[in-house]
Parts: sequence; C-alpha cells; structure tokens
Amino acid sequence: MLADPDRLYQALLDRDPSFDGQALVCVTSTGIYCRLTCPARKPKRENCQFRSSVADCQAAGFRACKRCKPDGVTPFAPARAALR
Repeated sequence: MLADPDRLYQALLDRDPSFDGQALVCVTSTGIYCRLTCPARKPKRENCQFRSSVADCQAAGFRACKRCKPDGVTPFAPARAALR
C-alpha cells in the first residue's frame, strides 16, 4: 500500500532517500517514470501519479527515466520502513 500521494509528492520534492523503494512517480506530461530521489527537474503535482512497481508503471505506458534508471543499472530498491 502506498503512502498518501501528497506525502509522496513532498518526498519527491525533497528527494527524501528514506522513500526510495516505496513508490515511483509517473509523470503524465512526459510519459516517464522515476524514483522519488531522481535529480531531474520536478514535475507539477497535477502531472504526477504514484505507483508501487516498475511493472505497474510500464503497464500504464510509461518509460523509465534515463537519469535515475529505476529499472536499469541501478536496481529499484526494496521497500524500507519509511512510513513511520
């Protein structure tokens, strides 16, 4: 189960490493999905969808970010206890 979308968006803005592995952000304006810690420019809140896995993002038609590589060289981290 994902955390509240507003909390996930704040983690995205903060690049909070404790949320890495908790969710991925799919950006509807670009068709790209990223880790919450991605260094790329941050999207507007209304363009963000949060999903729990790479498979979910790909099934929704998004492609992986080339900067943070959520499905490539740097593997997507397993969930950690960030929902304190």
